[in-house]
Amino acid sequence: MLNPQHILNGRYQLRQQLGQNAGRQTWLAEDLETQPQELVVVKLLAFSPQMQWEEFKLFEREAQVLQHLDHPRIPRYRDYFSIEETEFELPWFGLVQQYIPGLSLRQQLDQGHSFSETEAQKIATDILTILIYLHELSPPVLHRDIKPSNLIVDEQGQVYLVDFGAVQDRAKAEGATFTVVGTSGYAAPEQLWGRAVAASDLYSLGATLIHLVTGIAPADLPQQNLRLQFADRVNLNPRFSYWLEKLIDPATEQRFSSARQALEALTAAVAPEASTTSQPSISPVAVFSVIAVLIGVIAGGIGVYFSIANYLTSQQIKANELEAIKYLSSMNRIQQAYYLEYNKFSNSIEDLGLGIETKTENYTYYTRPVTVNSPLFAAIRYNNTDYVLFKREKNQASNSPSYEHEQVVNYAISRQDNLRSYVGFVFQTVLNISIHDEITSSILCKADNPGTIYPAIPNDETGHLACAPGTSEVE
Repeated sequence: MLNPQHILNGRYQLRQQLGQNAGRQTWLAEDLETQPQELVVVKLLAFSPQMQWEEFKLFEREAQVLQHLDHPRIPRYRDYFSIEETEFELPWFGLVQQYIPGLSLRQQLDQGHSFSETEAQKIATDILTILIYLHELSPPVLHRDIKPSNLIVDEQGQVYLVDFGAVQDRAKAEGATFTVVGTSGYAAPEQLWGRAVAASDLYSLGATLIHLVTGIAPADLPQQNLRLQFADRVNLNPRFSYWLEKLIDPATEQRFSSARQALEALTAAVAPEASTTSQPSISPVAVFSVIAVLIGVIAGGIGVYFSIANYLTSQQIKANELEAIKYLSSMNRIQQAYYLEYNKFSNSIEDLGLGIETKTENYTYYTRPVTVNSPLFAAIRYNNTDYVLFKREKNQASNSPSYEHEQVVNYAISRQDNLRSYVGFVFQTVLNISIHDEITSSILCKADNPGTIYPAIPNDETGHLACAPGTSEVE
């Protein structure tokens, strides 16, 4: 029986038990061979007849991997030892690590701390930096158990990733049966099937961040098509919310391809918008025109100058807004074609093949498919040119059929205070219920007022696909 004050391996004096599971104990101890004596964490595994051999392999693997890790946000490996059964009833194996004073995010949640969006973004940045290091090692190292209890915040506010008990060395795992490890709610679907990849750690990070900002454990959140539903539980910046949704996409190929890409996307998502002093770009022709007008002003035409200057500015604004109209119109059309080919909408601008960046001088672009379970919609042809949508009454019989409906929202968010933002929308519904003939309809809307805003998503509440209040349709 282990007790405080007991000295293990002639060196580590136990002070306080930190945790205990079947056959495992974790202690805070003092290293008697250091001056001054340093606190360390000692993890112990009892080698009993009841222990699964896989438990020992995981414990040994953790020690082996930690020996080769060197990152300031990962507790340093200190020692690995065994204790013969002559000293205790059973032989024990011990792993010694650096002690990080602080509280885990789980402890902070249990104490009632509410994490702000800014705090969550900083935590995300810190952990992604660690994952970049781990995943870009040769061979890559997967943590496989990122969750609030394994993230420690020290006294300076730095976040550490701890407990590598589920760690996987990809080089040893290739071509072999994977060990199914992880924590329910935080583990990615493919990890529960025994096929963890680097993107599995990204999923766990996303689930952890959602727990922090909502205060609700992922296992307690509703799911739709294996996707955690959290957006209605917290008010987040739409760009950060979209970034989180991409982290927790059930399909690994729809997540970010790497921790580095996820960090770059997060940096772009949380970057401040253009300041109020930003000005639209003016073409050389406009510059020379202004010079000509200034000559007119010198001649006494002050009123003429302001009229022409305002005209030139308005023309430049229209030219810049044409960029958004052009790109979103193309995105709408290609999304419709993409749906016909793949029976789903794309969540990647790159997949649409437009050849545009997600951010230009004037606009930030992104696309976001949404699946909704709604009351039954039927669609009929009207004058052979239009579609009218009729929603069934809410008091329909409980055994009446219902359908999933796919929607995709394409955004062009202004980066200039004098340009309007735009929203494109494609809606899929059923043309003929009996044969499940599906159609897509699209619409493009502009915000009524300029500035960096997210226009409201179009709706079909009137029976027709229409722009929402605060926006108007682009002819």
